[in-house]
Amino acid sequence: MIDPIQTKRRPDENLKEWKIRICSNKDVYDLNWEEIKELINKETGENKGESAYRKWFKNFIEGVEYQKEKSADSNAALIELEIKKLEVMEERKKLQAVKHEFHKETRIKGRTELLYENVSQAIKENGTLPPPLFQALEKNEKKRAAVLGFGDEHFGKQFKSYNNEYNEQIYLERMNQILSETIEYIKKESLDELVVLNGADSVEGMALRVSQLTALQYGFIDQVIKYSRYKVEWLKELSKYVKIKYIHIPSANHTELRLHNSSRLEMPKEDVERIIATYIHDMLKDNERIEVPLQDEAIVDFKLLEFEIAACHGHQLKNKKNAIRDISQLKRKFYDYLYVSHFHHGNMLTVGEAATHNIQVIQLPSVMGSDEYSDGLMAGAKAGANLSIYESGKGRVIQYDYILN
Repeated sequence: MIDPIQTKRRPDENLKEWKIRICSNKDVYDLNWEEIKELINKETGENKGESAYRKWFKNFIEGVEYQKEKSADSNAALIELEIKKLEVMEERKKLQAVKHEFHKETRIKGRTELLYENVSQAIKENGTLPPPLFQALEKNEKKRAAVLGFGDEHFGKQFKSYNNEYNEQIYLERMNQILSETIEYIKKESLDELVVLNGADSVEGMALRVSQLTALQYGFIDQVIKYSRYKVEWLKELSKYVKIKYIHIPSANHTELRLHNSSRLEMPKEDVERIIATYIHDMLKDNERIEVPLQDEAIVDFKLLEFEIAACHGHQLKNKKNAIRDISQLKRKFYDYLYVSHFHHGNMLTVGEAATHNIQVIQLPSVMGSDEYSDGLMAGAKAGANLSIYESGKGRVIQYDYILN
């Protein structure tokens, strides 16, 4: 089919220039000589056959080649010929760019439709999933304020490394251990107020890198559904022993969807952590002993006693030492403590002091623990969680480290 835009005579072209361009770009414009004949006859009002133009162009090319050979010193003729070649290359590149964009859009649409199909199928298959049994210790009514922090659970991943092994069953065993030890500390420290802080990367996901796929025990959607159901049952059991405020960080690197070939942190709100948190909120909204505030920003904050606390996954931080200062400046609010995950090992960094307490960055360990990647870097750490006890007028005074493997 003749493209009228490409083949139209330009205002700055004389007749000969136009005929040369049409014939030179015959393959680029997808023309045959019959179509070229029709175009030129229509433009000139003549009634010549296609062979006339074909022979004319052949003679022209031969003449150009002859002139090139005989007039090597004629720079003007050579420059004109090179310009014609560049025009042909330019037209080809334009067509390639159009084809590339078409294939790109087709791939994106296909991936999106596949994701929706997987969601529907996974919901059907997991609709009757029974909750696991979490055993707990007896309740204690004494008052104390604390934060139980954990993160980087990477549910759905399975592997065996030098010092660690991980799969769904091991995950459930570790959450049961966190439950039991937490209830023990509730009794010991006379706690009746507990913030449970989930540092995100709750599931392994499959949007970060291709190498993830070899270690997945379940597909992405199955990970989200199973994990959400388990967390609801776990919180319900813990709430029998202490009132809970459950805070779920809604943005992480493993769980962001990275739609439309977006880059890291380009679409932070397109994250399945938000789906998980919303499900937990909806399932526990009638439980008077559990408060689940929904978070809209990647950096969340909350108040415990008189202390202002911020929390984020940590993948967006450039400098942990300056993080509290930077976040305080961003949010126009002073913070006493900052919780982060992402780094897969526990740590505590004092970065300043207030009137009654230190200003600290608390780095949460990973429930998953070390894997083949950390083994390769020789930077592994034990799987764990962290319970911090806060006292009014003193700040964070006690820390309990959970060792889960």
